[in-house]
Amino acid sequence: MAADSGYNLYLPISINSVAKQKLTFTSNDTIHIIALFNKDKYVSDEQRKKAQQIIERKIQRAAKIMQHYLTNLPQSTYGSDKSSIAQLMASRQATLMLTANDAENDQMLTKLFVAEADRQGKLQYWVEASTQANSNELDASSSANFITSSTAFKTKYPNQYQNIVDEVLQGVLKSSETQNWLLHSQSLMFRELTVEGDCHYMSNFANYCEDLGEHADRDAAFEEILHLTQAQGIAPNPIYKTFQERIQQRAFALYKRHESGKFAVWQPETSSWNDWLTDDVDPEIGPSYSHEYLAAAFEAYMGMWEHRSDGLDSYQALTRQQMQNDDSDALSWIENMFHGFLQYTADIDSNGVKKYYDNQSTLVGTPTFSMSKIDNSPAEDYTFKSRWLLNVQIVGDETINLIANDQNNKIQGNKKNNKVDGKGGIDTYIVLDEFSHCSIVHQKYDVLVNCPTTGVDELINFENIQFQDRLVSIVN
Repeated sequence: MAADSGYNLYLPISINSVAKQKLTFTSNDTIHIIALFNKDKYVSDEQRKKAQQIIERKIQRAAKIMQHYLTNLPQSTYGSDKSSIAQLMASRQATLMLTANDAENDQMLTKLFVAEADRQGKLQYWVEASTQANSNELDASSSANFITSSTAFKTKYPNQYQNIVDEVLQGVLKSSETQNWLLHSQSLMFRELTVEGDCHYMSNFANYCEDLGEHADRDAAFEEILHLTQAQGIAPNPIYKTFQERIQQRAFALYKRHESGKFAVWQPETSSWNDWLTDDVDPEIGPSYSHEYLAAAFEAYMGMWEHRSDGLDSYQALTRQQMQNDDSDALSWIENMFHGFLQYTADIDSNGVKKYYDNQSTLVGTPTFSMSKIDNSPAEDYTFKSRWLLNVQIVGDETINLIANDQNNKIQGNKKNNKVDGKGGIDTYIVLDEFSHCSIVHQKYDVLVNCPTTGVDELINFENIQFQDRLVSIVN
């Protein structure tokens, strides 16, 4: 049905083998990512190919964030075994739906819900139930006919059209026949999904980056994918009942405190609060405000708002230290559920780093991506979030340097000549060649490695090089 509605990219998220050994799965138990890539908007094949590569990287990042949320956190209060979260998400057919922007998202949701109403044989019934004066001018004999006839109808009667769509939407949401993947879905738009190192990630959505349309002003991937994880794997999970209840109680107490005029670390608008109170259909997932509060806290935890005066929904703690002072409950829940450093290999977009440098008068020399926080340098505010990266791979075709952090990092370059500083920790450089195809030259302060897939890379503060056939220590 998703494909018939226009979605043309699909990525299933499989449950790891450990979880499969512990739990009972049916053949249909899968977490889904579906996406729409509009190929027709590009004039040339070259433009289309480049755009699709960007879209596919964004889809991969969405999957990696899901991976981060579902990765076990050993010896923690809540996250030591997340197999029940993964199982529940898969059994509920949790689905992330990716589109370009708000307009495309609305269009695709309408197509999906109309198609589902048609599948249930109730499309005509729900159109008539809307009691709109001119609803008979819509052809509701099939979903295809509805979509075709709606073009003229919504131009002529925009308010009636919206009321009809709302009636169909509510009918589908409340129907016991509705497919799980549609009921248990979450939207995320490409305009609010970056790739580490791309122009929007580096600049916090500067206007010299690619135009992603209206409302493209922040990365919402952590928020929306956490919404999906919490709604489909945590909130309805009996194992996490107390966890969810505490979050819900804390969110409610903070809002009431803010409403009374007292300081609260979370200060959502009254209009937002009222929307959250009325937009839930499934009582299993808990009220939306509990999800919005946890997402606001998690974004702060990951450094997403440290460059601003306040965070998501006016969350006031912008760093982990500030959370310790002002919202220790949320900090404790997050630290005992999720890893502090991102548990995936991030693709660092060298083209984005280069473009960012080209637009920064204070940054000179070879474009450099840093995984270590740099204070008092507004041009490097992106490091407030990049500091929580652990393993990275440089992608794209520009020459950039990279500075890691004090964790045990795994770093992979691109085909250019990269200079990489591993900083502290036990760091490993990844090479996709066999040892015999490469040369290693030890110099006084660094090591040069030259392989067919790497160019000549200069390694500083690295302990190992992982070749395809062996691990080589480069410590003198």
